[in-house]
Amino acid sequence: MLTDEQKKYRDRADRARRELFKEKEKFDVISDGSGKRYRVCVYYVLSGAPEKAAEYLEWFKQTFADDIGEPAFLLYAALAHYRLGSLSTARRYLFDSMLSNIYLLPYLLSRSMPKQDMWHLSNRAQPDYIEEIEELLEEPTSQEREWISEQFDSELFMKARSKYIETFHALQHASELDTRRRILGDWQDYISACRANEILPVAARG
Repeated sequence: MLTDEQKKYRDRADRARRELFKEKEKFDVISDGSGKRYRVCVYYVLSGAPEKAAEYLEWFKQTFADDIGEPAFLLYAALAHYRLGSLSTARRYLFDSMLSNIYLLPYLLSRSMPKQDMWHLSNRAQPDYIEEIEELLEEPTSQEREWISEQFDSELFMKARSKYIETFHALQHASELDTRRRILGDWQDYISACRANEILPVAARG
């Protein structure tokens, strides 16, 4: 039986999803400047319905194929799949969550990380963004935090984190366009290799 709080979030998720579906059906495109597309997943997890969140995420991937997501959305996508026992998918979302805001997981795990001397892609990548989603970071259970900690300290996550900081530090101090393109190209190649060789299950590699 849902608590009043869960009912509130379930209603919000259902309403936001309906609005997105209707807009897609009517116009075949969705104009979502408010970020409603991200909140559906978060609200379903908060309402105790990770299966609905996972179902929505499948639709999200098809509808917003080029959308890189945002930190809270990616974290909650990881939580949804973790709660459903889909650990490899949960790990992929957690990996992307870490790289969407390098300060997010340290904050979640009560580990201090000062602002880095690096180029931040947007305000969502800044440490101040944590204050905007602070309330949402109370959701993970102690067991989930333990799993997150294990992933955070894994070789894959540690190397990717170091490479991210190294890359965006270099971008902070690079002014020539060709140099920035080369640095970003190297980063994209590195992350693509990580996803292909480390994160994806063997069966999915082909």
